[in-house]
Amino acid sequence: MGRLLDLANRLTGTVVPSVPSLQNQREPLQPAQLLVVPSVPPVPSIKHKYEDAEQLAAGCPEQAPSKFEADRWLTCVARLLECSPAYLLEHNFIDRHDLAEQYRTHPGFAAHLIRSHPNWSPPAPTDHRTNEQHDGELQHPIHTAATASPEWIAARDQYHCHLFACPACYAPSDRYCETGAELRGQYNATPWSAP
Repeated sequence: MGRLLDLANRLTGTVVPSVPSLQNQREPLQPAQLLVVPSVPPVPSIKHKYEDAEQLAAGCPEQAPSKFEADRWLTCVARLLECSPAYLLEHNFIDRHDLAEQYRTHPGFAAHLIRSHPNWSPPAPTDHRTNEQHDGELQHPIHTAATASPEWIAARDQYHCHLFACPACYAPSDRYCETGAELRGQYNATPWSAP
């Protein structure tokens, strides 16, 4: 290391005063003085600065959540747990203190903690009849090719087969050859369900 520094000093033209080596010194080495580290005053522990949500709201209004933020957080937690926010509040999995303290944490952490609770049981599925039968008929029928009429399926297949094989037809820009336009018209005119 010393040779490298000496070479670098020669190349840059820097004159460094020579330091006598320890072998040439006649004086014995003296131990260095011990450093005295000043004592640091203890930091008071802040366990809970505010014991209650009201104290939190009264003492630090900038940290208190708005009703919108707390409700949004509660809704996200409920969505992750596949239940309603009212279910979490009714069964005391989340209370008003949690809403005041935890609304800035990620909802996934709260959902994981609630799932690990020994009393947690997901709510029973509610009886929502959206696509189920009412009085023998579908309230909102689902239109798929599996429930379509054979005429509609045949018209669709002819139109698609021609569309994929014909270089002149391009459906996104509504450009068709004569045969493609005729097949598109038949496809649009064919009813989806049989009469």
